[in-house]
Amino acid sequence: MSDNPVLRDLEAIAEEGWAEIRREPYWVHVTTHGMDKDLYVRTMAELYHYTRHNSINQALAAWRVPPEDMALLRFCYHHADEELGHEKMIIHDLDRMGVLSSEAVARQPTPATQALIGYLYGVGLQYGAVARLGYSYWAETCYGHLAELLERVRADLGLTDRQMTFFVAHQEVDTKHAEEVKRVISRFVRTDEERGQVKAVARTTLYLTGQILDNVVRAYRSIPT
Repeated sequence: MSDNPVLRDLEAIAEEGWAEIRREPYWVHVTTHGMDKDLYVRTMAELYHYTRHNSINQALAAWRVPPEDMALLRFCYHHADEELGHEKMIIHDLDRMGVLSSEAVARQPTPATQALIGYLYGVGLQYGAVARLGYSYWAETCYGHLAELLERVRADLGLTDRQMTFFVAHQEVDTKHAEEVKRVISRFVRTDEERGQVKAVARTTLYLTGQILDNVVRAYRSIPT
């Protein structure tokens, strides 16, 4: 547990958010009935849609940073560069599975996916890089929360690390990112207003992520058999 009160609050928000997601329809469906290829492709397509915007909305958030906060600007630019192209790992993984199709990624994103994409651009425009750290905090530290689900996916679909690079290779990168994010939060979240913004963004983006998963499983269940 961190000594920094903001990091402690963010850790609690992440724990509460993931606990709620585990009670919701998507998680319950997968842990009860398992994962099949159609549900997996639908899930990965939604991750593809919002991941491809993350580099851009991270860079956009820099416009609210004062020029003298060079360390924060450097974080934004570097982090945006390292996020660039991560959606291509999803394309790689689906191709390795033999389930990649133009239809899979061309399908209209769910309302919740569109909401998350739009919200993150809005955060960058209205509040800037400090507030967006609330999203970065849980997104870079999510793998412990996802471990149970990913193991079920791996077992049900018989996937190898080479077919799960978005999660396996991504996790290696995000372990380093997580420590960077914590350092930046400790240094640049300075006021009560900023603390409130960071926590609000963490809650909202994690909530919307849960809604994305539930949109996916509801669409999956509505397919005639």
